[in-house]
Amino acid sequence: MGRPSPQKSGKNFENEIRRSLKSSRHIWWFRIQDTNDITRTIKVKVKAVEKDYGKEGWAHGYKGLVGKSPADFFTVFKGRPVMLEAKTSRNLTSFPLWYGSNRAIPKHQVSYGEGLVRAGGIALILIRREEYRNKKCYAITPSQAKYLYSKAFKRKSAKWEWFEEHAYKVDRLKAPLRWNLHKLYEQII
Repeated sequence: MGRPSPQKSGKNFENEIRRSLKSSRHIWWFRIQDTNDITRTIKVKVKAVEKDYGKEGWAHGYKGLVGKSPADFFTVFKGRPVMLEAKTSRNLTSFPLWYGSNRAIPKHQVSYGEGLVRAGGIALILIRREEYRNKKCYAITPSQAKYLYSKAFKRKSAKWEWFEEHAYKVDRLKAPLRWNLHKLYEQII
């Protein structure tokens, strides 16, 4: 049995979050569809339209049809909107902030989160440390994520000790693996 790919590891974490939300009677939620999943579907339809109407048809630039996804989940707890984005890393020493030239936490997700916070909601980026039999989950705010990418932080990764000191720790629930989001929300609200 080998290690899961990074994509599979991320989808596993999203499934853990989904199970966590399903197990709470006090959190209303829905999954926000990934932009990549939608554009795969739209590409097929666009090609068919382009064949009939040419590139200037209504579907020209299909990427414009699908906006960037603000987060993975939208939830409501005690009347407060809460947006969740799930990130995961198998790196045992730190959370990588960059994958090549791409940010691990895209700029638009931080911006959407800041917008929700300005409007009175809550936005959290859940970051899971993937370690065999010792998974941990941290929650940071968009302003903390913004700091990690600022010139003041000056690093390409954030040591797990930084999360231990500055982030909310999310309690783990077992059988099946879930995270105590209800307790996290209570802490924040």
